[in-house]
Amino acid sequence: MRLTVYEVGPRDGLQNLPVFVPTDVKRRLISELYKSGIEHIEEVSFVHPKRVPQMADAEDVHAYGAALVMNPKGMERALAAGVKLFNVVFSPCETFNINNMGRTRTELVYMFKNMLQDIPKEHVRVYISMAFGSPYSGEIAPYLLKQCVRDASMLGSTVVFADTVGRATREEIEIAADYAREYSLTSALHLHHSEGEENKALERVKHGIFAGITQFDSSIGGLGGCPFVEGSGGNLATERLVQYLNDHAFDVGLTVDDLQGALVWADKVKALQAQPTIA
Repeated sequence: MRLTVYEVGPRDGLQNLPVFVPTDVKRRLISELYKSGIEHIEEVSFVHPKRVPQMADAEDVHAYGAALVMNPKGMERALAAGVKLFNVVFSPCETFNINNMGRTRTELVYMFKNMLQDIPKEHVRVYISMAFGSPYSGEIAPYLLKQCVRDASMLGSTVVFADTVGRATREEIEIAADYAREYSLTSALHLHHSEGEENKALERVKHGIFAGITQFDSSIGGLGGCPFVEGSGGNLATERLVQYLNDHAFDVGLTVDDLQGALVWADKVKALQAQPTIA
């Protein structure tokens, strides 16, 4: 069975780091990830530099992977930079939508529909953040998640269920996958976990596979998390995901050995963050 590892380190892994990662380091990290055999990478986001300073050099970093776009201005910048693959995000949690993007879910879906009207659906991944629960609004009712999947089907061909606070259950993952099938969408999982609890995220990978999900997001070196959600935890590390899937005889097109070059550059990023800053 062939599964897809979707790398989010260059964007989601770097976006909330306190020390700016030089453009050439970002480029080299992306280059090494492609060399490893990873085919699908979210490279950058086109957001206001004051909001996410780490992504201020998106035009210079983007190679040919996907970009996160959050508003018409970002879409305009992305198109000018030659981006062909797009990621968008909204949540069943309206507090997240308002805090993160200043709009309700309905407003976001309408905005994205206009932004993406000339983009083939197969070039768009739609992220449902906090798909399995929110620290602001608690559990997500199944009918509300289904509405979000319906909205996603108007925008793209893949829906990514983001376990932003690391609490998804087997039953919730199965329900989400069923909704995606109902709307003829490819489904993916984006998993976070608390420190020392990576095995719980891998357990959710297993639940996803049993539910028919074949795409899994991860971040090289476990970089990143969600900067806008307190307690969101870290991203599932790509090397741990690849090792887990290889150990269980799934074909992902690469091994942990293939990732060594990219891990070197992920470590360089971590070293930059560890350097003392001068006041």
